[in-house]
Amino acid sequence: MDVEEWIRKNVKCCACGGSLRKSEHINGVMLERKAKWENNTWGNVIAGVSGYAIAIVCDECVKKRVEPKYAVEWDDDKREVRYHPIEQLEPMTDKEKSLLEMLQESMVGRALAG
Repeated sequence: MDVEEWIRKNVKCCACGGSLRKSEHINGVMLERKAKWENNTWGNVIAGVSGYAIAIVCDECVKKRVEPKYAVEWDDDKREVRYHPIEQLEPMTDKEKSLLEMLQESMVGRALAG
């Protein structure tokens, strides 16, 4: 079973709690919150930031612009999935946000950023 199949089978939408089996896409949301775990995080080598939490949401929640309530983590051997309430995770610092915004603007141009 590939990673996409495993996610559809084992991970719930971090916004509505529903199944991802009928979702056409696996929608990853890069949260501006620090992860307290090592697996399944995002970062940016150029900006020098890493270890941030992600959420996975279904297509319906993307269409309806439903904000995720949880960040998701699973271990390397994919035996356990854990959900973390976003409000309990430490926010990204203003300095880290600024670095990422500058990088985004320089890569895609101010007109397309955000």
